Amino acid sequence: MQYTLTDLLQADQIVLDLQAADAEGVIRSLVDRLAANGAVTPAYADDVIAREQTFPTGLPTEPLAVAIPHADPPQVLRSAIGLAVLAQPVAFGQMGTDGSTLVQTRLVFLLAIKEQEKQVEMIGQLIGAIQNPGLLEGLTQAASPAAALQLIRETLQP
Repeated sequence: MQYTLTDLLQADQIVLDLQAADAEGVIRSLVDRLAANGAVTPAYADDVIAREQTFPTGLPTEPLAVAIPHADPPQVLRSAIGLAVLAQPVAFGQMGTDGSTLVQTRLVFLLAIKEQEKQVEMIGQLIGAIQNPGLLEGLTQAASPAAALQLIRETLQP
């Protein structure tokens, strides 16, 4: 099945002004949201946190850093994406490092992709999207999850 970033993101999977002490708190909040929607089991949080320790996903994008935590699909019931716009930056390990280099992240896209072979494709779509500074800034100013989703759809229209 072919799908796009906007196919997998719903307004009720977006959390604005999330207060979290650390990356684990962000991941658990987003997994709770996806689990409530029937996309993942609650155990997906532990899988994502474990993977993040070995393969960090923080990206020092400008003007705002982004993280793209994800894990292998055994705990994924259907593909979905969760988005957190953080009230205050949270440290994620920088992608491509051992995790000791930290990125102060404001936006977190949690991927839950059922078909493992589609993970790389979805990460590629997401990396393309986050290279748009207007999108990143706009997400931090969105008045509601629905407004954030609309901004993403408008920005990513072909």
